[in-house]
Amino acid sequence: ALSIVVTLLMTPVFSAKTVIMPPQQQQSSAASALASLGALAGIAGGAAGIKSPDEMYIAFMQSNSFQNEIIKRLDLISRYEQKTLTDTRLHLLSAVKVTSDKKSGLITIEAEDRDPEFAANLANAYVVELRRLLDRLAVTDAQQRRVFFQGQIEKVKSSLAKAEASFLEAKERSGMKVTAVIAESGVRASAEMRGQIAAREVQLRALSQFATALNPDVQKLTSELVALRAQLDGLEKGSGKLVAGGVQEQALSAYRDMKVQEAVLEVLIKQFELARVDESKEGPLIQVVDQATAPEKKSKPKRSVIVLVAAFAGLFVSILVAIVRRSLRETQKTPESAAKWRELKAAWRWS
Repeated sequence: ALSIVVTLLMTPVFSAKTVIMPPQQQQSSAASALASLGALAGIAGGAAGIKSPDEMYIAFMQSNSFQNEIIKRLDLISRYEQKTLTDTRLHLLSAVKVTSDKKSGLITIEAEDRDPEFAANLANAYVVELRRLLDRLAVTDAQQRRVFFQGQIEKVKSSLAKAEASFLEAKERSGMKVTAVIAESGVRASAEMRGQIAAREVQLRALSQFATALNPDVQKLTSELVALRAQLDGLEKGSGKLVAGGVQEQALSAYRDMKVQEAVLEVLIKQFELARVDESKEGPLIQVVDQATAPEKKSKPKRSVIVLVAAFAGLFVSILVAIVRRSLRETQKTPESAAKWRELKAAWRWS
């Protein structure tokens, strides 16, 4: 009877669910194209191995910055009647449960509130905010490669502009024609070799983001760099001094630096375009399978369950009390037991 009264007084709680499908990371179509460029193929293969989308997205939605945006968007401090942002986040964690299905890969966002409309809005707000967050982050394999190569391209473009300016300035001071410089010094071969070395160094830095030193592609690329550096050393030692004059030597060095930057930029642009193609094939980041709607029935409290549990608990306690009382009465029937009970009561009595 008491449980029935309590359940009737409890505020009903409604649950709204949103089911989303995170991006399905696929094998990059650039992997085969990268194979023609040597160890760069390891970028696609290595990045593809780092996949745990459900745990990653759940971690995003449980981060403080994400929850702060949800709190600000829905003014949860006032709604939950909390004084601090920390207390509001704790209340939000208890009100929203984010779980994943390992078999299907779907993520369920379940929000609870006294207002069914607000529960649905809260669950859907998680999807909106997650999309905004992913717009700022590089999550998938193609996005990570695209961001990396984009940053490298900007750096190389800046270096190339400086190298071209230095070459033009040095060429004017030296008074030599470019064709004459190339023909007399053989600097073209050295510049191309240095460009290959620089390009592979960029490839190695990119691959190091996804693989360790024991990775076969890393080891292969490292071996190629050692061989190319040995060839370059032999080429430059065999040619002796390229030119005798300091100004002419500066012109040759500037030309060589310019060719190196051009070779690196060519490799980076190819990989950047491949990453953009893969990114376009990945489709939308977050797809909503079931959008949360205002629930028609409450999820809490479950009155029937509470009443049944309380009834069985009351029955068990009643039987236990009856057994204990019967045992006490039986023990007091003999004079010796009654005397012991009187002594025990006297010891427990307050003086």
